[in-house]
Amino acid sequence: MSNVWVERGVLGVGALVVGLALGWAIRGVATYHTDTQTVTTYGDWRAACPPAAAKDQSCSMIEQIMDTRTGQSIVQLGVATKQGKTTLSVNVPLGVLLPAGAGLVLGTDAPKIFAYRTCTQSGCIADVVLDDKTLASLNSAKDGKVLVAGMDQKAVAIPISLKGYTDAASAVRVAEQRRTSWFWRIFS
Repeated sequence: MSNVWVERGVLGVGALVVGLALGWAIRGVATYHTDTQTVTTYGDWRAACPPAAAKDQSCSMIEQIMDTRTGQSIVQLGVATKQGKTTLSVNVPLGVLLPAGAGLVLGTDAPKIFAYRTCTQSGCIADVVLDDKTLASLNSAKDGKVLVAGMDQKAVAIPISLKGYTDAASAVRVAEQRRTSWFWRIFS
C-alpha cells in the first residue's frame, strides 16, 4: 500500500512541475504585446525597440552627447543590426568639413575614419559597418572619441561615453530574439 502512495506522490509532484512550466510558457507567449515599443536606459546609452509587429525594423542603441553650455546635441551615436550587419551611425551638426569624413577612436585603438552619407537640416550623418574587432573594442573600451573636422579644417575630438554600452547591447540582443521568435517570448 505504501508503494502506491509513493507512486501517486511522485506523479503528483511531476504533474505540478509540468503544469507550472506549461503555465509559465503560456504566460510568456500570451502576455507579450507585439504592438509595444520600448526604450530603456543603460548608463549613458538607450536601447530602443520598435513593436514586434514592425517586421522591417530592428532594435537599436543610442547615445546623445550634449553641449553642457548650450544644451544642444553635438553628437548622436546609433548602433543597429540589419540583415546581419551591425552599423554605427554618427550624426553631427552642420558645419563640418565633408571630405574629411568622421572618425571614431575607441580606447587606445587607431582612429577609424568613414565618409558622411548625407546631410539633412538636423546635421550630417556618417555610417560605418562595424567589424568584429571594432565591436570587441566597443565592448571592452572604457572611453572613446568622435573625430570631426570643422570648416576651418581643424580636427575636434568629442569624448563619448561607453558606460552602459555592453548592458544596452545585451538588452538589444534579447529583445530582438523576443521580437522575432515566439519561443524566446516564453522566457520573457
